[in-house]
Amino acid sequence: MNRVDSSPELERLTEQEAFANLRTVLELCAAGEVKCSDKTSRPSAATIRTIGSHLAQGDFYAEDPIAAFAWPLLLQAGGFAALDGTRLRLTPKGRSVLGKPSAESIRHLWRRWLTHAVIDEFSRIEQIKGQHAPNVLTSAKTRRRMVATGVGHLS
Repeated sequence: MNRVDSSPELERLTEQEAFANLRTVLELCAAGEVKCSDKTSRPSAATIRTIGSHLAQGDFYAEDPIAAFAWPLLLQAGGFAALDGTRLRLTPKGRSVLGKPSAESIRHLWRRWLTHAVIDEFSRIEQIKGQHAPNVLTSAKTRRRMVATGVGHLS
């Protein structure tokens, strides 16, 4: 049986929110409050809760955080922060961005995510089969290029 989601569609303008959230997560890193696994680089559950409670407009879905999970990974991919044991510490580049997050900083994170993301986002979704088998799924890099192409057509 097919179920249609009857949730209303919402439009969320995130440009200003992105600047605020970038600054917030950089500040949390500077304060030593962002912890990630030293093996997987994924943020801890406590870190996801901490970041989620500080996001400008909250996360997209309270029951399954997306932004709070993604920000530490974006900072790592962008070279704004690096793991020091289990703590995410600002790099010199991250410290300079903390002074004044800009459109260029966000653009840099987007471009780096396309080619240098820390994890494959599909790994969060247990229902996707074949994640550990070779040649079952397209590579994350290929999927990210397709996302970028699709987003480019929205303008």
